[in-house]
Amino acid sequence: MNHDFNSTFPTEEVKKEGIKYGVYLGVISLVISIVSMYVLVNSSDFKISSIVTGGVSFVLMIALSAYFAVLLRKMAGGFWNFSQALKGIFVMLAIAVIISTIGGALFNLANPEPQQIVFDKTINLTIETMESIGADDDLIDKQVADLEKQRDELREFSIGQNLKGLGIALIMYFVFALILAAILKRERPGFLSVQNDLNQTDNGGQYKPEED
Repeated sequence: MNHDFNSTFPTEEVKKEGIKYGVYLGVISLVISIVSMYVLVNSSDFKISSIVTGGVSFVLMIALSAYFAVLLRKMAGGFWNFSQALKGIFVMLAIAVIISTIGGALFNLANPEPQQIVFDKTINLTIETMESIGADDDLIDKQVADLEKQRDELREFSIGQNLKGLGIALIMYFVFALILAAILKRERPGFLSVQNDLNQTDNGGQYKPEED
């Protein structure tokens, strides 16, 4: 008889490993964001520094997420379907974004000056950029007012605002998890399932569980 692969899939092991990798990824993400912030604070060319730090951070997080997802698949025995991959990867990414979001909020609460400096530089860069393309003064004023409002909101720690940001981040990471799951899914070949069934059947033809 055919044995259902889902019943032998190490769900709990993959979940535990996903949580562990999520913690690693969250801490790394938090460190990268803090380092990037201080680079921007001390940069002489804010525009170039923003592009470089943003690009490096993006590439690093994509690469690390993919690397840990591959490790998760190895933990699963090298095979998992799309649903299993999505669950495992999203658990990892959700843990990562929760840690990085809460950690970042607490860091900015304890030390708000770097973030405020970065926001001020962002406002100045926005004004320079919009003036260089000949934008109307009213449009520039509106954009600057929006940025100043965001800056002022960040000065006061708001649980609701942080939860809103966390919710948006989780949605974005879910989309990313969908992409990774689609790329990294690997169905177990039929002949391996048959071989596993034979290995888990005793001489009388009865199914026997795998031994550790």
